[in-house]
Amino acid sequence: MKQLLKNYLKDPLSTIAVNTTIFIAGCLFFGTLATIGIVSSFIRDYKNPPTDIRQQHIQQHFNEQVKYDEMIYLLDSINTKIK
Repeated sequence: MKQLLKNYLKDPLSTIAVNTTIFIAGCLFFGTLATIGIVSSFIRDYKNPPTDIRQQHIQQHFNEQVKYDEMIYLLDSINTKIK
């Protein structure tokens, strides 16, 4: 093993070839991971389209107003029954 490492370090062409191969393999690996991540986000958005947050917020206010009106009506009915 030690002899192999010494020969590897002595020959600059093999050193460049091995390092280039490792670099290209790393680029391909991380490029594949990035591509999988991007494609999966597109697929997820296609299956479940993002909802409009403003529309959700307006609907939430509308729902709260309905509940508030209901509470007022119930409190008024309780007040009339008490009197």
